[in-house]
Amino acid sequence: MKNYFVIIDCDPGVDDAMAIMNALACKNIEVKLISTVSGNLSIDNTLSNTLKLMDIFSCDVPVCRGADKPIKRQSIYASKAQGDAGFCGYQYDSVEHKDIGVDAVEALHYYLHSIPAKNTTIVCLGPMTNIANLLLKYSDDKNYISRIVFMGGSKDEDDSIVPYREFNIAYDPEAVKIVFDSHIPLVMIPMELGHIAYFDKAEQKKINKVSKLGHTFYQMFQGYNDYHVGKLGAAVHDSCATLYLSYPEIFKKQGAKLDVQYYNGEGGEYGYIRCDFDAEDKNAYVCVDMDVDKFKTIVYGNLVSYSK
Repeated sequence: MKNYFVIIDCDPGVDDAMAIMNALACKNIEVKLISTVSGNLSIDNTLSNTLKLMDIFSCDVPVCRGADKPIKRQSIYASKAQGDAGFCGYQYDSVEHKDIGVDAVEALHYYLHSIPAKNTTIVCLGPMTNIANLLLKYSDDKNYISRIVFMGGSKDEDDSIVPYREFNIAYDPEAVKIVFDSHIPLVMIPMELGHIAYFDKAEQKKINKVSKLGHTFYQMFQGYNDYHVGKLGAAVHDSCATLYLSYPEIFKKQGAKLDVQYYNGEGGEYGYIRCDFDAEDKNAYVCVDMDVDKFKTIVYGNLVSYSK
């Protein structure tokens, strides 16, 4: 029995790939649309990678092409972490699935209005450009979104330190501000969860033996370097966002006021999220901790069940 509907907005990437698998494996949600956006790589790469995932997962969820650049900024890709093509040690030559041929803004608008009871959760695994562009064109569509669960930002920023330049937020902070200003309910999965939600070398070998799909992810992990855990293993931040949908009980969350702020220092100007846990006018829940053992058990189980 599907409890609610989900749209995934993403920029695959190794991390996004595992997150999408975990969403598709969840029994209580139905993924209605996957929209792609430039971020980790160009929109051509992220679209192709998403369509290839549909081949790998034997899945026919509609996929659409989204924004090819941030609202105001130049694109700066994350190929050093994800590899030039996005899947690091996994390479492919051909793609069978096709996108639906509709721009992400129009596809999001259509699917939001086609889903009963305005009961759609949007999961943002990359920059928020597509969602911001949707709200700029169809402002009333905010009423069709029950919440946005997003991976991005840091929960620990304050005015006494140089804020962390988290990729998803810094890539297009103007889009993040548009989304926050819409007052859509928010759940933030901060980048710190990736510091514990990672698979070390031994666990990667276990994944390799779990199933054929596990072997595919094992290949992706080879050469994957997201800078958070370095040589310790492969961090899978984005899977925290998709597993939150079905297993919120394994996460500890706190209410907070989220604001987009800007920092200008030696590394140049960039945007970041400031979390104020003491504010009275809270606008989000922030996941501050998780049961990592249960998280990994669920991922292993999904790799097995999805392969059957």
